[in-house]
Amino acid sequence: MITPSLVPTLEEFLAAPDAQVAAVAPETLIFAVGGTRRAAALAGISPQSDDYARWSRTQMMTCIATFFRLGVRHLFTTAIRPGQLAETGRYRERLLHWVDWGLAGSEALAEYARHKWRVHLLGTESLPELQSTAERVQVMTQDYYEHTLWWYVVPDREAPWQSLLTAAQRVQTHTRAALIRAMYGEDVPLATMYVGFGKPMVAPDILPPILAGEIQCYWPQRPGYTLDEALIRRIFYDYAYLRPTWRAERSGRYDDLDAQRAAWETQAILGVGQKLGDFWYPGAFPAISTQE
Repeated sequence: MITPSLVPTLEEFLAAPDAQVAAVAPETLIFAVGGTRRAAALAGISPQSDDYARWSRTQMMTCIATFFRLGVRHLFTTAIRPGQLAETGRYRERLLHWVDWGLAGSEALAEYARHKWRVHLLGTESLPELQSTAERVQVMTQDYYEHTLWWYVVPDREAPWQSLLTAAQRVQTHTRAALIRAMYGEDVPLATMYVGFGKPMVAPDILPPILAGEIQCYWPQRPGYTLDEALIRRIFYDYAYLRPTWRAERSGRYDDLDAQRAAWETQAILGVGQKLGDFWYPGAFPAISTQE
């Protein structure tokens, strides 16, 4: 547990040097992006157009670069989920082209080189149309080691389990560490943070079970890659300084519960929300009141 005297205020943390933030950032982070088409529509861009792909790629690179600059070493994020492949219309027709260009086109490769990111695209054994994409991006970034970006494509809901079981059978291991090496080709630290979007939910195609450590979850409500640095720093502040409440010595931990009684007796439920049009939104969460 961090000594209270060493805890900066949120305002201090928001203005702190990158190195101070990086010292407490998660080493491995799962970034479950959602709402990219919603973000484009809000910006006046048709989600069916090539402008959508270009605009989203620019935002994507900026957002990922911020996570890496603030201390994340391994970032895992889904490029294609099963529902996207089940859609119809122009978005579905262009999806594989957009993914190939956005992840392994000349613009993307130039940015990987500039940032010194090593990049992998996983899951293409179940989506062979993108196997050349995976090969290209791995070959072109294999010499970069400062940060690793792990993309994965999941064509159906059984694919994550099939990949895991196939790797386990191939190496005949009984340990998680060996299975991670078999699946990712190296030792990857367990993920301790999940940043999603919208509805509080997880699924094997966005949070690989083999990588889940004691994972702290956050669901911002800004769609797509519109998380800015201030929001990311707020999340990291909560992760580093507010959530670590465990202590070995608990003898005096319950002495002041009367002052917190109203907080524990609230009717509020984190995760209950409302539906507006075709979308779910979180319900207002009341301020926690205390009795002095």
